Amino acid sequence: MLLAMTAAISITAGNQFGDGPKGNVVYAASLPANTDESAKADFAYEMAQITAKLFAAPSTNVETFKVEYSYAIARVTAKVMPLLPEGQRRDFAYTMAQNTARIMNDSNLNVERAKADFSYEMATLTSKMIAGSTNLASAGAASGNAAAGSLSSGGSSAPLLRNNADIEPKAAALPSPPISAVPEQKTKANPSYIAPETYNGLINELKHVGDASNRQPDNKVNIDGEVRYHYAQNSGPDLFDRDSAGIRVRLGLDVPIEEDWRLYGMLEGQKKILNYNNFLKPSRLYAAGQTGETKVTVGSFGYLMAEGNIYDSGFKGVRADFGKPVKYTLGYGQTDETKETLTASARYEDYDYNLEAGVYHYNMAGGKQNTIRTFGGNYNFSNFGVGAMILQSSPQDHGDGTGYVFSVNYGDLKSWRPGTYSIFAKYYNQPRYTFIAHGMNGKGSVMENGFKGYGVGISYTLAENMVAGTEYYHLSDKADGSKGNTWWNYVTRYF
Repeated sequence: MLLAMTAAISITAGNQFGDGPKGNVVYAASLPANTDESAKADFAYEMAQITAKLFAAPSTNVETFKVEYSYAIARVTAKVMPLLPEGQRRDFAYTMAQNTARIMNDSNLNVERAKADFSYEMATLTSKMIAGSTNLASAGAASGNAAAGSLSSGGSSAPLLRNNADIEPKAAALPSPPISAVPEQKTKANPSYIAPETYNGLINELKHVGDASNRQPDNKVNIDGEVRYHYAQNSGPDLFDRDSAGIRVRLGLDVPIEEDWRLYGMLEGQKKILNYNNFLKPSRLYAAGQTGETKVTVGSFGYLMAEGNIYDSGFKGVRADFGKPVKYTLGYGQTDETKETLTASARYEDYDYNLEAGVYHYNMAGGKQNTIRTFGGNYNFSNFGVGAMILQSSPQDHGDGTGYVFSVNYGDLKSWRPGTYSIFAKYYNQPRYTFIAHGMNGKGSVMENGFKGYGVGISYTLAENMVAGTEYYHLSDKADGSKGNTWWNYVTRYF
């Protein structure tokens, strides 16, 4: 029943290569929707999103749930109507209005039962709409540019494929980092990314909600990959003034171990063109699955800390995610730069905003300890989002232990939808000990005294599963003022 929804989310969540900006669907005027399959995928994607959002909504207050329900239904209706042919729009709007009226008028509403019913009804409706439509693409094209505004949503999160993972090697801000070392590739922050294990759990839950007796494990073996070329032009003193270029290939797969558990692996190769790495090695191997209400990840996996403002790369250890509506994450392990790393965070997601607080404690090189505390949030308007985060470290550098990051995002990149894009702008002010290995593609992590400055960038889907982008970073060392500027450009092909 959820075949169409599964296919749509598979496109967005099947990539295993990283963790990315919140935003909304924005189509370039010159490239409206142009294929029936991509329009169907967009429709199923939006329906799956609203189902997942409502399924995760708090169940403690019936009236609050009703308000959130009606708000979410109105939003998704406005968002998907331009994707439907004229003949289906009325039926779709009528069905959604019926569902809303039933929920709002139920004086003895059982929220958990309502969630299960809604999940089943949305799966049925999605299958019906897609099976009964051979003209979704022309509907999207007919709406064209006029639909761009109505397609945007203030929803807080859209799971996107990895668009910009790490390109340039980024050294860690540790005491006396080795100058000649070229660290393992880092990943670029993508808070909207859905990890493969999260995707598999979501699909399994949606398929069998309300009918646990028929639950069957997903025995499919998934294989995907990416090939990327990058060129980075750097300017500044000493190590800041080194351009780099290279090709990176990643091949990932995941296989079932037992019910609710899967094994994930990734093989990575990098080829130097200019000041880059040359290697071929396995870079990820971990198991992930459910233990009661807790999702557990064990092995060598990617870990995004504080939206990449602290760390965004490989982590060897264990992580547990649990809780609703507040999601708690606990982790213990090590990175290439730290030992005995203990993490704890709490995150609350609503339809148009999120809040997160975290504590990250670890041993640095030489045995020195550091504890970073963070608090931040993002708010999403109809077609853009704003965010802020404060970071505080226990040791201070030159009397400074408090950092902050401000961000603005616009658009919603979808790697399978040509013409979609995302734009970001960030301002950073981070002392030395407020990060381990920063997720940006600028030179911040190699500035030993911390850094401040800004970064801007745009990513654009050139063709299905082909994304290109450019970013510019203007940063300076917080102590001596030395500047490091970076133009970072890339083209990625997913397969």
